[in-house]
Amino acid sequence: MSVGLQSQNWRGSVIVTRLSLWFALSVGITGLLAAQAPSASGSAEKEVMAVEQARTTALERSDIAALDRIMADDVTYVHASGKVDTKESYLSAIRSGQLHYISWQPRDLHVRIVGDSAAVIDGEYTVRVTDSRVQPSPFDINLFILTVYARRNGNWQQIAWQSTRNVAASPSK
Repeated sequence: MSVGLQSQNWRGSVIVTRLSLWFALSVGITGLLAAQAPSASGSAEKEVMAVEQARTTALERSDIAALDRIMADDVTYVHASGKVDTKESYLSAIRSGQLHYISWQPRDLHVRIVGDSAAVIDGEYTVRVTDSRVQPSPFDINLFILTVYARRNGNWQQIAWQSTRNVAASPSK
């Protein structure tokens, strides 16, 4: 074999080796990132669900300070009755006693993380509430819900709430 042919084979071998090394490295990094994604997402899901649980606990206790931290200033809050509240009007109704939540029982909640700064929760709640803006006596209502949280300044805040009465499960008024 001539020296020129041996040199060509050697160069080809080096190129194949380098390409194989780059391929293995890129597959390894991709695998590592994919393996980390679920745990990061799982952690964010737990954080969001903890904030949602803190929100319903604050509602049961009429804890305005906690609700003020959890709800974003620009939240849109749409009740099953069709009433739309801003953060200010919602907290004002709780503060005045017009709106008093007695209990919130979650049923089948699901959280989805969107990107690294948004989360959507959907599912159901069974709620016992007194809302003099709707009727004077306490009532039970089963709700389908959709709520959106955004990560702002490192904290999850509720930016939207929409609930719909589950007529199949809610007792008649």
